[in-house]
Amino acid sequence: MHLPRLSLDALQPNWPEPDTASSSPLSSAIGTLHHAVPVVVMERERVMLANAPAMALGVRFGMRRGGVQALSADVVQLERDPVAEAALLHAAALALLRFTPLVTLDEDPEAATLMLDVTASLRLFGGHRALCRAVRACVRQLGTFAQVGSGATAHGAAWLARQPLRRTRRGIVRPARRAVQPGRMGRLLDRLPVEVLHLLADPGWLDGIGCRTLGEVRRLPRAGLSRRLGPALLARLDQAYGEALASFTWFAAPPAFAQRMDLPGRIESAEGVLAGAQRLLLALAGWLAVQQAGVTRCVLVLEHERYRLGIDTVGTPVTVGLAQPSRDPAHLSRLLREKLDKLNFHAPVTGLALRVEAMAEHMPQSDALFPEPGGTPAELGRVLDTLVARLGRDNVLQPQPLADHRPERANRWCPVDEAASGKAAGAPLPPLPERPLWLLAQPLPLPVRNHRPDHGGPLGMLTRPERIEAGWWDGALATRDYFIAERADGLRCWVYRERPGHPGRDGQDDGGEYRWFLHGLFA
Repeated sequence: MHLPRLSLDALQPNWPEPDTASSSPLSSAIGTLHHAVPVVVMERERVMLANAPAMALGVRFGMRRGGVQALSADVVQLERDPVAEAALLHAAALALLRFTPLVTLDEDPEAATLMLDVTASLRLFGGHRALCRAVRACVRQLGTFAQVGSGATAHGAAWLARQPLRRTRRGIVRPARRAVQPGRMGRLLDRLPVEVLHLLADPGWLDGIGCRTLGEVRRLPRAGLSRRLGPALLARLDQAYGEALASFTWFAAPPAFAQRMDLPGRIESAEGVLAGAQRLLLALAGWLAVQQAGVTRCVLVLEHERYRLGIDTVGTPVTVGLAQPSRDPAHLSRLLREKLDKLNFHAPVTGLALRVEAMAEHMPQSDALFPEPGGTPAELGRVLDTLVARLGRDNVLQPQPLADHRPERANRWCPVDEAASGKAAGAPLPPLPERPLWLLAQPLPLPVRNHRPDHGGPLGMLTRPERIEAGWWDGALATRDYFIAERADGLRCWVYRERPGHPGRDGQDDGGEYRWFLHGLFA
């Protein structure tokens, strides 16, 4: 994968337009800058990259700054930023870990090329054509363009990917960059110009001896070529043609995810922030794929202009919590949009930082032979995540069981994205008898008539007593005998009596008489 516009896109990302009817102000501004305003990237007072409008004015590679200004005063001149280029290339490497764990950067830092071993990923993504489309779309979301080449060797595929578009009398010709079979790849490599060997040999010298393509170079005597240009040239040719093995240093994901980026301007809208955050979310998805995990809680920090001046050292945190672990960048983007839409931008945003606070194991689910009509647990988790983002974390709750025999303290309500959900504190409880789904907030005292509790009519006991005696350790002792009772009209109740000789609910001794209470109702 080659990034031909890395130097320009690192300074002014070209994010794709959103699918919504209202386009992003940031994306619109950047798109205008790329497609209408002439822009050049300068290095050492010379042009190293120019966009199409600038080239239409006559700007060429290597032109001096004065020459550019003489052509037009409207040309925007940007100074090259190697740090920003390295950050974008690093983000691309992280994002591509979604497709394969074997990603490496080209040894030439000026090549702006990444190589991916996708041998084990072809079937998963539907073949090399579908995989190439997915890789290109992923990189497009990062705000840059990619030329993707495929082949049986890494260096051969990289050389194919770097081939630029050719202009002819009939129009623009796109060179062939895909070669699955070794025979076809060899024929495509033979037609490549000798400029691809610029790190190993002087293309001008090769052209001077009549070699204009790699095929012509390979037809030269190997011994003489090795004496004049060194063994590295032949070794690289053999590796590219599959006649020798090549070793690589694979890209290693960091142990923890905490990435930041500068925004190309002062952003004051949720759409603009979301467009910039796509790079961080895609890098996060690739990092999580390596960890075989999903994020359950992450924080996006909006850095304001005051942050640059040292006045605001914290920024505005935007926390995203998930009910179930996920590494789907589209789902994370939707949740982040819900959060940003409710945010008041008190100052322009100039930078973003994303960090992971909690994650959990997340293995891909296999498709079922007979899918459930109600959807998968992952789909339910996405619905809960959307509700939490819209209603707030404290308004979407779930019960969490606790190791306590007292029914009113046997569970608590907690947010659905709480890490400890579903795990009871202390030792697990043994299987309990039948319980009602509805407990009263406070037990209701019941009158006793003819030695039987009364609740709109006398109650008949259906079960033997279930004795509970707990709470001596926290000053809320409960000594109760629970029964399932039924009224004449069929209403089933969960009642209990406080045993005589023990303190009642008011802390006073009951004087040796039973006191009855209604604690719950059965459906």
